[in-house]
Amino acid sequence: MNATVSTAVPAAAAERSRIDWFAAAAFLLLWLEIVARLRLEWSVNPQYGYGWTVPFLAAYAFWRRAQSVPEASRPGQSLLAIVLMIGALVALVPVRLIQEANPDWRLLSWFMASAALTVSFGLIYLAGGLRWARHFAFPLLFFLVAVPWPTQFEQVVIQALMRAVASINVEVLNLIGISAVQMGNVIEVSSGFVGIDEACTGVRSLQATFMVALFLGEFYDFTWLRRIVLVVVGAVLAFVCNLIRTFILVYVGAEQGSEAIQAWHDPAGLSILMACLFGLWGVSMLMGGGSKIAPPPTPHGRAAFRISRVVVITILALTVVAEAGTQVWYGVHEARAARVEPWNVTWPTDAPKWSEVPIEDRAQELLRYNEGGGGTWAGQDGRQWTMYFFRWLPGRTAGLFIKNHRPDVCLPATGMTQIGGVKHQVMTANGVTLPIRSYVFSSGPQLYHVYYCYWDGTMPDVATQDHENWTAAGRLQAVKRGKRDIGTQMLEIVAHGYANEEEAQRAVQEQLEGIVTRA
Repeated sequence: MNATVSTAVPAAAAERSRIDWFAAAAFLLLWLEIVARLRLEWSVNPQYGYGWTVPFLAAYAFWRRAQSVPEASRPGQSLLAIVLMIGALVALVPVRLIQEANPDWRLLSWFMASAALTVSFGLIYLAGGLRWARHFAFPLLFFLVAVPWPTQFEQVVIQALMRAVASINVEVLNLIGISAVQMGNVIEVSSGFVGIDEACTGVRSLQATFMVALFLGEFYDFTWLRRIVLVVVGAVLAFVCNLIRTFILVYVGAEQGSEAIQAWHDPAGLSILMACLFGLWGVSMLMGGGSKIAPPPTPHGRAAFRISRVVVITILALTVVAEAGTQVWYGVHEARAARVEPWNVTWPTDAPKWSEVPIEDRAQELLRYNEGGGGTWAGQDGRQWTMYFFRWLPGRTAGLFIKNHRPDVCLPATGMTQIGGVKHQVMTANGVTLPIRSYVFSSGPQLYHVYYCYWDGTMPDVATQDHENWTAAGRLQAVKRGKRDIGTQMLEIVAHGYANEEEAQRAVQEQLEGIVTRA
């Protein structure tokens, strides 16, 4: 006769297991919220497209470490951990509110990721003490490689790398007998000008290389010193590989003309990126990767100490309140707000010397606009004009990120020098009120007056006060008004060769009267 023996699970153990899963749910919900906020940048900015892989790699690293978790230790500062967790989540509520109106404000992304890390470390500390917090530190901190760098810091790095790449390529080209002159981030060769864009600087592959180097160090269980060495080697490898890539493109442009660069750009980029990543993997193998056997699983997989149900419920509640409160706040304001109909532009195709300015595929991929284009023509006085116009429909958050590609950020990369600061003003054309930011740039003896309009449906009376104010105060005003993505338009007009601002202002007003029309 066969008999089945069953062992009853003690009530306390069952309760502990249930609460562990409850805490895991709070942990996952919080990180899903962070991923939901970062996905916008990962989707619209090719530079951070690798971010989509980071959550999966971090989850794998977390699971891998969970297979060899050490003996739990008793948390000595439980109250402090709880206070820090609740404090981080309470602060997350207003930050989430601000972030909804300012998804391009990257400092908020860092704050939200830091809040999630604080809560995650707190939960792990309460479950297994300081030993567990140290053990799971890497997979948690690894997620930070997917958080976009603050814009000002990123621009400093990009501009420095662009100029370094351009300078080195000019020296090499001259050494091999090809005449080349550096103009900012642009190289002048006999066939024309070749620009060094962000993709060629190594910034994009540099960030992806950091991610791969850190993950390989974890995967092969390197010491911290070896991990640091691998990251440094990866950075050098990324720069050298992109230097080679840029040289190939500039050489092709010098020998075959700038049109030939387009055919070489993507194949060269993919080949160099693969060479960089495989080279990094090869370096990791030379450093001992693959020679270690993964540590066997240990039996200490359960939390030794129970996390208070009140703490977990509070975490869940504050996470939900942050998201629900944000949607309610903006939903109420949008229901009350009077909509301003978008305006259109009429391209001056009948103007003298009119020609369309094609938008390169890489620019289209970055901007992701619904409609738009560029053109150039000559005014009645013979001076040249250039115009770009783009429109994003409601819900296309890419329109908000165009603020990171305004004239004072992009034009210096072409070798131009900004003269003075930005001037905020409001101009009216055919009954349409336009918030304008005007700049003056020089390139040699030539002056360029740039008039830039970023329009997002704000009422004209508000626009005169703080429309396009991208300072911290202006961003907070957008939150106060409950303003988020309701459709965006961008107009940029460049006046060439005017000697003073007053003359350029009168001329651009005349041009706007013939270009801007009511929808």
